[in-house]
Amino acid sequence: HSGDASLLLPAQKLFVETHRRVKAMGQKLCRALKISGPFNIQFMCKENEVMVIECNLRASRSMPFISKTYNVNFIAMATRIMLGLPQPTVTIQPIDMDCVAAKVPVFSFNRLKNSD
Repeated sequence: HSGDASLLLPAQKLFVETHRRVKAMGQKLCRALKISGPFNIQFMCKENEVMVIECNLRASRSMPFISKTYNVNFIAMATRIMLGLPQPTVTIQPIDMDCVAAKVPVFSFNRLKNSD
């Protein structure tokens, strides 16, 4: 794949129950894998069925976009947690956002000339 994802925040056209399942699965994975820093999970959701298709123990290129959208520096937060420093709890309520933020990949098709 391209290595860059399209992303809408907050997610559109998902059932409330799907949001709950995604959150619960993410928390469960984080605890089971004892993750203390940034990680990237890709979910596939359809009609309230949620599956994890990928989990990487690293920050994704979407992290700056998400940080800017929610006005929370997630990298600084993760760094403090990994160093064992105090980190206040941050509550994010995507449903209360006044806008929808969109991230789309930009491809340089000139670089792909003569490729199949």
